[in-house]
Amino acid sequence: MSFRKLFSTFLVGALLATSPSVASAQIGGLRDAAKRAAQREAERQVEQAVAEKMRCALADTACIDEAKEKGQEVEVVDADGNVMSEADVQAARKDAGAGEEPGSGVWRNYDFVPGSDVWFALDLENEPIGRFPASQLEFVKGNGQVVEIDGERALELTAPTTFYINLPAELPEDYTLEFETKLGAPNFILSVVFDPLTEMGVGFSRYEKHYLSLWRGGGIAKNAGMVSSTDSHWEIDDEFVPIKFQNDGSYAIVYMGSDRVANVPNADFGRSSRVEFQVNAKQDRPTYLRNVVLAVGLDDLYGTLAAGDAWTTRGILFDIDSDVLRPESTAVLQQLQRALEQHDDLSIVIEGHTDSTGDDAHNLDLSERRAASVIAWLADRGIDAGRLTALGRGETEPTADNATPAGRQANRRVVVRKTV
Repeated sequence: MSFRKLFSTFLVGALLATSPSVASAQIGGLRDAAKRAAQREAERQVEQAVAEKMRCALADTACIDEAKEKGQEVEVVDADGNVMSEADVQAARKDAGAGEEPGSGVWRNYDFVPGSDVWFALDLENEPIGRFPASQLEFVKGNGQVVEIDGERALELTAPTTFYINLPAELPEDYTLEFETKLGAPNFILSVVFDPLTEMGVGFSRYEKHYLSLWRGGGIAKNAGMVSSTDSHWEIDDEFVPIKFQNDGSYAIVYMGSDRVANVPNADFGRSSRVEFQVNAKQDRPTYLRNVVLAVGLDDLYGTLAAGDAWTTRGILFDIDSDVLRPESTAVLQQLQRALEQHDDLSIVIEGHTDSTGDDAHNLDLSERRAASVIAWLADRGIDAGRLTALGRGETEPTADNATPAGRQANRRVVVRKTV
């Protein structure tokens, strides 16, 4: 018998040896104390369970992403702070996305297709606040640090800054670069060069190749002069603007948000294993960068399927933790639609894949619903649903290491296979 049990037996015996009234009162006191202790333990367990969940607003994607990264359960709340059911969450997201369906409105002519093989993805979640992310970017000169802004981490630059993205190999002919930026002032410029001119010791006026020159009316430049841009202006100094650049050999396009701002059919960007960023910024007018992703691989859809291979894309996008298609999916969805319209004998399987973040069963269910959303989009545009099969794979077939941000980016994908 343990000492605790032995002492408890002795204590009860001693109480019973006293007068009945005293013993009864003391035993009653012990029972009350035990009840209070049990109640405190129950409250502690409830508090612990609540602490293991994160409450996030419906539109707070940064909060939801953070919870998933930490492996915590998410409780989505409405504007009044009430916890929403899964059905209510999905219904609200569908309603919110109803006006931005892929292929409609301003997205009708959107033709950016991201590379399928991620070579670099900037992940600031595990970087110390106040430090330059030197483990991911090569610092050349300037001043920068990781900060929290708008509920999400970003790289804040507070002086004219140059840094490199180092790649595993020289860039191929086909690649894409995506990031979001918020400039410190309307006349500040963010330039991206694909064979670093800093190492050459030359300035932009003597640089013979094309490069990105991004500001409120930026686009593609050469010899310090704009080659392709528009007269429109974007409030890139007031809010984060998504920048998407695609180079298909010699054909280059640049998007700012949903607008194509540059279109060069005979571009020469040069290629190396380094991408150079030069950014204007000041202490009182910082420039911000986040969500930088460089990917390669722009395979021909029908040619790949006809050869019996799987065609993989990261270009079919969904609202966070949802099966609602985002309008940025337009280009890839239209590719699928055209291939099916032009080849009547083609039948396909749409596979949804996720990374390993979150619950296995939830990821499987989510991937199935996302694959079904793609099929519904195609069927709504006249494709025979009998030629389309939806299949959810969840996190069961990773194509890359889920321990790295680039790996997780690569694993969040849609795979198309020809039905045999």
